[in-house]
Amino acid sequence: MHITVAPASTKAGRATIEALLADSAGPTVTGVYRNLSRVPAQFSPNPNFKAMQGDVQDGASLDFSGADAVLAITPPQFHESDIVADARKMSENMKAAAQKAGIKRLVLLSSVGAELEKGTGEILTNHAAEQVFEGTAPEVVYVRCAYFMENWMMSLETVHQEPPFFYTTITPLDFKVPMIAVKDIGSTLAAQLLATGSAPPANPHVFELWGPEDYSSLDTQAAFAAAAGRDVEVRPVPKDGLGDFFVQAGLPPSVAKEWAEMSACFLPGGVIEADVSRTEGVVRGKTTLHEAVKEMYNLPPPA
Repeated sequence: MHITVAPASTKAGRATIEALLADSAGPTVTGVYRNLSRVPAQFSPNPNFKAMQGDVQDGASLDFSGADAVLAITPPQFHESDIVADARKMSENMKAAAQKAGIKRLVLLSSVGAELEKGTGEILTNHAAEQVFEGTAPEVVYVRCAYFMENWMMSLETVHQEPPFFYTTITPLDFKVPMIAVKDIGSTLAAQLLATGSAPPANPHVFELWGPEDYSSLDTQAAFAAAAGRDVEVRPVPKDGLGDFFVQAGLPPSVAKEWAEMSACFLPGGVIEADVSRTEGVVRGKTTLHEAVKEMYNLPPPA
């Protein structure tokens, strides 16, 4: 079996390739990279892995020929642009390449709330992608992931400071939301890709992926404190200050607005709160927040 991951430089793409290369089925894997310097060193020596240059924003650069299955990812855009239009264009490019190659299965990394048509900010990029990819292949699977535990990596700089602290957009502090580790995302996506040829229960087959339990900002604070071996302060960002927070974090105003709406929709009264209050159609990962935060905390600082 041959599997293509596009783009492969994302956290989820990398985790999926790691899981595929470790699988006893021995699939061959092609990772599509806009910049080949981003290919992880541990992948290159593996005879089952090949890196290919390509850009999901440039349809002419994509070649999925020979692939039985494709993992499609619409990476977030952090520059001033129409992020939904960008996601739709990237999806159309990947769909065209997939259909030209005659693949059997298309797996899309999506998000909780992707079925909603408004009020979800950046998640609307996933809604657009799901609309585009419908009917791409005989087997289409949408994996709607919860809040990435690895989003907390952006807090590591201040957690390592004196005094240690981190900001949170999840309020009230005891309010719990589903979170999922990238490691579990990778293993789940890999399993779906390896199931190519086994007809899914629907087309598209849609399910949500959450962690073993839901977590709050206080749970995150406890996880950071355990990893650091000392107290860590949590500083909540008020709901009406989300836009300014993301602008100060470096996002262009139009993108910050989408991220603020996305963050707010998970909070009490938000459109996704009701969406994640049920357990039907949910698959649970194994990695706990404490495990994920400890692994992040112990990573060497970037060079």
